[in-house]
Parts: sequence; structure tokens; C-alpha cells
Amino acid sequence: MDRFYLLDEGLGRKAGAESTQGRLSLVEARSAAHDGAHDVGDEFVYVIDGELEVGFDGRTHRLTPGMCVLLPRGVAHAVGEGGHTLRLTAPGEPEDGGSGGWGDKDRFYVLDQGQARPGRIPVPPAFSVKARTEDTDGLFSLLEVTVAQPVPRHVHHVADECIYVLDGVLDVEFDGQVHQVGKGQFVLLPHGVPHAIRPGSNPPPRVIQISSPGGWECVVEALIEHRTEVSKGRRFDPAALNRYTRRYHVAYEEV
Repeated sequence: MDRFYLLDEGLGRKAGAESTQGRLSLVEARSAAHDGAHDVGDEFVYVIDGELEVGFDGRTHRLTPGMCVLLPRGVAHAVGEGGHTLRLTAPGEPEDGGSGGWGDKDRFYVLDQGQARPGRIPVPPAFSVKARTEDTDGLFSLLEVTVAQPVPRHVHHVADECIYVLDGVLDVEFDGQVHQVGKGQFVLLPHGVPHAIRPGSNPPPRVIQISSPGGWECVVEALIEHRTEVSKGRRFDPAALNRYTRRYHVAYEEV
């Protein structure tokens, strides 16, 4: 419980090894020019504002707000100056002990604004999957989500949840308190502790939602697949949710 925290708007480190038990690092920054290759972890960059040039395999990609890129470990790349970005790095070895795609140029991808990674089933644009668990060797998943209805109290038994608010206000209930998280603010929700989230603004908030390790997109797909059962009158049914989320180590409190 003591790993929970809320950070105000501003550039700087949002999460590091000490706060995520070594799972990931997340920095909000104006990008500084650099080149080379990451030996240990992938780098994922999401552009909040401005423009960013990324050089990869002899081609230059120009990223504008809402675009993102996965830079695989072991492959040379170059990143230009400028661009207000979220930069996520996740050091670690693949779960199966294999190479984890080290040096694999084919793992590189760029997504345009509104574009999502293909999944098991189609999901609405409000749940835009930017990095799937299989893209990152299980280290994390990342979604751009519009939180349009309340999500009841639940526990992630394995994964930490990191949320950065792009627009609007998100209400986060944690340890008996409700925190209003506004544009540019960041909250870390550690695994094993119940919490709930709900829209605190109209239009509803738009957020970056990170699961570490990954798997959250699997929960989203299950809920979309069974949406008529798990959600009625724009309210989720915790008992119905649990029929599909417990397999992913997420449990909702049943009243």
C-alpha cells in the first residue's frame, strides 16, 4: 500500500525502479537527442505535444501528438530533440528465457494517432491498445483509454497499474480516499490493494493506462466480448466481471 502515490503536473520522472520494484521507468520530458541501441530493455515513446523525429533502419519517422513508437532492444536508432513525450523503458528478460527478440528489427513499429495494435477481437476506439503484452515479452501493456463509466473496486493481484491523465479529470478511490487526478498528473496503483476509478469530468477523462507486467488488454478484450453480460445500464456487474477477469489475476469486489 505504501507504494501508492500521486504526482502533480510537470516534467520529470513519473516512475522508477524504486517505485515499481524494478519493473519499469517512466519519464515525461522534452526529448533530448540521442542514438544507439538499448541492450536490456525496449523503449516505448508516446508524443503528448510537439513533434519528434525517430531514425530507424535508414528511415526517418516524424511523430506528432498522439503517435507512438516501440524501439526494440539491441537495434540502433536515433531520436531527435524536442517533442513533449512519455518515455517508458522496461528492463528484464523474457519469461521463457529466450532471446526475447533482442536485435529483431521487425519488432519496431509506429502507430498514428487513433491507430491501435491488432488484437484477438476488435475493440472500440475508447480502448486503443498501443502496446500489447506480446509486443513487450510480457513486461508491460499500454492503452490509451477514455474512462466513460465507473470501474468498481477491484484488485490486481500481479500487475501494478500506472495512469497518466491526458485530458479531463479521473477520480481514483484508494485506501478510503478519493483523489482527483487532472491533466498531466500521474498515479501509481500497486498490485494487491483495492481501488476504483470513475470519470470526474464531462467530457470523460482520456488517460494512458499501463499494466506492469502486461495483460490488461486481455481483460479489456474479455469485457468487450461479454459486454452485454458484464455491463447493464452503464454500470458494471462485479460478479459477472469476475467470471472473465480472474483468469488474468484481476478480482472485483462483489457486494
